Amino acid sequence: MDAGTPRSLAASLGVLVLAGGVYLNALHNPFVYDDHHLVVANASIQHVANLRAIVLHDVTRPVVSLSYAIDRAFWGGDPWGFHVTSVLWHALNALLLLMLGRRLIEDCAGGAASALEAPVSQLAPFAAAAMFAVHPMLTEAVGYVGGRSEVLCTTFMLLAMLSGRRWLRGGGARWAVLTVVCWISGLAAKESAAMFPFLLAAYDWLVNPERGGRRWLTVHVPFVGAAVLAGVTRLVVLSTLEYRGAARVQWTLVPIALEVSRRYVTLLAWPSGQTIFHAVAPIGLRSTETLFAVLVLGGLAFLAWVLRRPEPAVSFGIAWFLLLLVPSSTLVLLNRGEPMAEHRIYLASCGVFLSAGVALGWLDTRLARSGSLARLAASLGLAVLLLAYGVETVLRNTVWSDPVRLWRESVSLAPAHFRPRLLLGEALNDAGHYNEAIEQFRIAVLLRPSDPIGYGKLGLSLAQAGRLDAAAAAFEQLRAIDPGSAAAPNGLGSVALLSGHLERARTYFHEALAADPDNIPARQSLAALNERQRGSPAEAMRLCQEIQRLAPDTEGVSDCIRRNQLRLTAERLPGVPGPTP
Repeated sequence: MDAGTPRSLAASLGVLVLAGGVYLNALHNPFVYDDHHLVVANASIQHVANLRAIVLHDVTRPVVSLSYAIDRAFWGGDPWGFHVTSVLWHALNALLLLMLGRRLIEDCAGGAASALEAPVSQLAPFAAAAMFAVHPMLTEAVGYVGGRSEVLCTTFMLLAMLSGRRWLRGGGARWAVLTVVCWISGLAAKESAAMFPFLLAAYDWLVNPERGGRRWLTVHVPFVGAAVLAGVTRLVVLSTLEYRGAARVQWTLVPIALEVSRRYVTLLAWPSGQTIFHAVAPIGLRSTETLFAVLVLGGLAFLAWVLRRPEPAVSFGIAWFLLLLVPSSTLVLLNRGEPMAEHRIYLASCGVFLSAGVALGWLDTRLARSGSLARLAASLGLAVLLLAYGVETVLRNTVWSDPVRLWRESVSLAPAHFRPRLLLGEALNDAGHYNEAIEQFRIAVLLRPSDPIGYGKLGLSLAQAGRLDAAAAAFEQLRAIDPGSAAAPNGLGSVALLSGHLERARTYFHEALAADPDNIPARQSLAALNERQRGSPAEAMRLCQEIQRLAPDTEGVSDCIRRNQLRLTAERLPGVPGPTP
């Protein structure tokens, strides 16, 4: 059915309303977790015109940084505006998925749907886009500002698929150029877009009714080659710049990658047990969990193969899902970050919803032969499913509205893991609940006594609670565990400052600089000591200039330099008042 008919326009409007409506209660949620360093403390996004700072802050995802800078220009530092932008992008993605679903149905029908098939052309893409719009598994990508990279990457991937389809169907060079531009933009949002050439090849093989063998040599082989080259380049950057040799493939982690992928499938089918932190225990290659994961993923691959001729759109959706699991699985094999994160499934889920939508469309055509009552019952079933998903999404948004509640949920689901304990402690500490935070940090230290991070956080929380002797003891424990750490002398210096022992504090901060010559907190503390206690603006300015050289995005460093320059000028010119500290 033509996309411009009233029925199609109503479907498009319905998808937009669903995608925006279920996230209305997320708009006033605070910044949480990685939002603080991605947005709140990110000085590079202060000025949208400073493209150099924006790009250099994260050279692998400049589009995401630019979107944050634009948000800050429009909304300031209020998280409300950032959430509005994420929800608008999500609504656009739902609409683009609806358009792609329509095109897939047209292609599978050979371009002309019969009277019986016409309702399928409406129901299948609408069902796919509507489930995508309201599914609770997508809340981490949409309702969490730090998930913006997934949302933006999905936008450009969907645009690339739509334009790539037109190109393969004889649309001409302009569609080829648009396809490449969208793909590169997706890569600039997240590395997952490297899988686009594989998706385009899968479409051409499974769905495109005008298959051409020559295209494999002129289009797909060069595209796939470029994707492989981009992937290798990214791995080189990861291992030489970001992690300096620590990033390497660990094949012993294959069972975990399979288990995580299986969990994603399960959560998309039955979204129960969602959390910001998923604990994944080590498993062996011959374990029951690995066998079950192989059966689930292998079953999906087998289903895609069996349906490649009778239902190519379903096969394409499954292929989409499995292909887009590769980037997140690669992170697992490289042992980078947490093995499982719900926002990573956002782009991959498009394939699941496309397949599910086509299956519902197929069911709709069969029920049409049984009469209108059967079709009405099926429509009510879809409505109930969307309502259930929507209600669960709204409830997930309420969990994200309170960082303490968010991390308490994770602790309840993984009580024996130290990481959610640490992050719950941070949330409690930020909320001023120091005693509860200290309790969580102490548990984290007991769960992993060899990890220095817990001691550092415990020491800071004790210091903020005014328990300076206990804080000093925690930092001494940190120094015993990690003698070369700059965190321990920095913490001890802060405790000395709070105790009024300024010279002792100065000694500790110099010790921190000896341990880490590039340490920023030690320089900041020494600059403050020289500026406020000794009245040494020259030394304070020198330290701040070093901070600017080492970390130009550090908040307040420009003000420090300017303030101390004025003080030096005032010292040289009697009668000229210096700036107020």
